Amino acid sequence: MLSGLAALAASLCLAGTAAGATRDLTIDRGVVQSVSTTRIVLRELDGSTASIAVGAQTLVLVNGLPATLEDIQPGFVAAVAHRGSNPARLIRAWGRIQPVVDRGVVVSASVRGLVIRTPDGSSLTFRVTPRTRIRWHGLPATMAAVRPGRLVEVVHTRAGVALRIAVRARGAL
Repeated sequence: MLSGLAALAASLCLAGTAAGATRDLTIDRGVVQSVSTTRIVLRELDGSTASIAVGAQTLVLVNGLPATLEDIQPGFVAAVAHRGSNPARLIRAWGRIQPVVDRGVVVSASVRGLVIRTPDGSSLTFRVTPRTRIRWHGLPATMAAVRPGRLVEVVHTRAGVALRIAVRARGAL
């Protein structure tokens, strides 16, 4: 699946005709006018409007990171790959994500993931990427500073991709 995803993502970046580059996929590009759980509406460069169905299988990337439809806001620039009136296969959008902030105690941490326990007792899992910024006592750090038992503040997308992890002193939650 990843190789197919990589091929589809690469094809969106290629210049030329959309149909020739992606085997009958249409790629609509423009500024997001609205987005819902069933449709995304774009204003294309020629001024026309494209309304494209989305579904549960639609892959969403915002600024190159896995995201959800909720992360896409009007005003974002997007490229949407779809086949006819079928739901979009891939939405690549660029814009400023409205992040979510959660705080808790580290349960487990690795270079690819983080699990925390929040004050209400629930567990949250986050994906850590090379673009995740980590700070410990206000200074840049690595995932080595994110150890079980430490308090952290995680700024993340709705899809659970950690954008920033701040390791806090005890009692700072």
